[in-house]
Amino acid sequence: MAVVSAANEQAMSESRTGAPSSTFIFAIVAALLGSALPFAASHSPFVLALASQALIAAIVALSLDLLIGNTGLLSFGHAGWYGLGGYVTGLAAKHFTAEILLLLPATCLFVALAASVIGAMLTRQIGKTFAILTLALSQIFYSLVFVAAKWTGGEDGLQGIPIATLAGASLSSPQAWYWLLYAVLLATLCFGLYLRRSPLGRAWLAIKENSERAEFIGIRVARLKLLAYVISAAIASLAGGLFALLNGAVSPDLLSWFESGKILMYVVLGGVSTIVGPVFGAVAFTFAEHYVSSLTGAWLIYFGGLFVLIVIVAPGGLFGLVATAWRRFESRSNGGGGAA
Repeated sequence: MAVVSAANEQAMSESRTGAPSSTFIFAIVAALLGSALPFAASHSPFVLALASQALIAAIVALSLDLLIGNTGLLSFGHAGWYGLGGYVTGLAAKHFTAEILLLLPATCLFVALAASVIGAMLTRQIGKTFAILTLALSQIFYSLVFVAAKWTGGEDGLQGIPIATLAGASLSSPQAWYWLLYAVLLATLCFGLYLRRSPLGRAWLAIKENSERAEFIGIRVARLKLLAYVISAAIASLAGGLFALLNGAVSPDLLSWFESGKILMYVVLGGVSTIVGPVFGAVAFTFAEHYVSSLTGAWLIYFGGLFVLIVIVAPGGLFGLVATAWRRFESRSNGGGGAA
């Protein structure tokens, strides 16, 4: 939790003073880069496909940051909701309908209901206890895949998920999928930024700083922690559903502790409690994972070293590094203008 506190220091101070200009600048940069990529990769279908996977990773990373950054609850098993969303969407697509406008809302609603029941017990715990319980929950989901192998496919995963449709139109081209995922990510990003700056977000910040004091001034701590957990789980399930429909299959690995570790690395690499940072962290990790793993089978060693380096040298992640550089640039520009 010390790492999380150090990484959140900048974001917490910005929340007190108002809108952090750097957050909106990076959000605009992310939007521009994302919209330009399909044109830059028009002759590289693989790059576009990899970018689509990165967008899904960004959505699930953002969902975890909404939990950690808002309430300080550190989850070691966030892949449980991510994978559950994938399996629920895949099963519904195979047995009911492939219409994405029906599948994804139904998946989010189902997972939100499940998270509200389970979260009512989990969010009463704090610190390491909560983190370990979330890891145990994800492993329960992972085991259920093998118990219900008749439905889930067991070790082989859920195969043969039909091609999704959007308002009746088939989503079969990589370009259509990219723009859909890009739109979902932007909508989720705007939602996260709105929540962070709303009165609800301020109440979450008060809980994270001192839950006892927040309770004393009338904030319903348990209820708001549960709300953050449910929202986070629902968005993670949305990412899982998109993954299932994009790839046409879901494997048990999507629920594993290793996947949970990757999601946490997205957030730490980008910057905890920054909303925009985890998006950059997820995209950078996804592309780096592919290209580094294609060069060496020991890519985890390099990523482990990078993770340790980020935690020690830049606890604010990539967002913190660039935001610090931007503030220095602004201060020098203002200073220079004043001198002139």
